Amino acid sequence: MANATTVALAYRDAAGTRHRVLTRQSRDGAWQVLDITVIETLTGDGEGREAAEAIARDYAEQHDHPAAGRAAEQPAAA
Repeated sequence: MANATTVALAYRDAAGTRHRVLTRQSRDGAWQVLDITVIETLTGDGEGREAAEAIARDYAEQHDHPAAGRAAEQPAAA
């Protein structure tokens, strides 16, 4: 079953942040292991889905290093 997700276990890192580790099957049938942690919890009035999605976009942009991924894919020079 593609995209089937199962909670495998949970742990706390050295800083005390709780992580969930999930397994899921990708669309092409490969199995993946994901380490998931909460970035932020919005509890104020008026902080709904739009605010959460804006934070998610900002977080992704701040942590995206596309050049690092491309460099890792290129073969080392001989």
